[in-house]
Amino acid sequence: MATRHPIRHDPSPDLASLRDEVARVLRERFGGTAEEAPTEAGAWCPVLDIDETDERFVVHVELPGVPVDEIDVGFEDGVLTVGGERRFYAEKDTDGFHRIERRFGAFHRSLRFRDEIDPEGVEARYDGGVLSITLPKVTGATPHRIEVRRE
Repeated sequence: MATRHPIRHDPSPDLASLRDEVARVLRERFGGTAEEAPTEAGAWCPVLDIDETDERFVVHVELPGVPVDEIDVGFEDGVLTVGGERRFYAEKDTDGFHRIERRFGAFHRSLRFRDEIDPEGVEARYDGGVLSITLPKVTGATPHRIEVRRE
């Protein structure tokens, strides 16, 4: 019986332009960007969403298959960093696979926030393969209209 070799699908060329567009939007909105994602085969960069209210930002990062003890979250000088590693199936070799599309390995994302964030109030929760990081804005840091009175 001939040995089967998995077919690796590399979506990197299709995702490169999307990644560049997302980086541009993040740069414009937050004054920063997600770190450039490597594009070589096997590298990966988890996708994320950023939700904003008047009181907080919530960053949702898709990390399916990443154990919580492999995730590092930090916030310093207005920069949120998320890093970690998703490992290939430890109990399997590639002979049985017909196709491998998922990416494995170390990852790192960084986002700079223009708004004043309360670093003591930053919280992270991991549920169902999604990491949700809540970054509360500092009270009074939101812009407001100042009424000019006549004397």
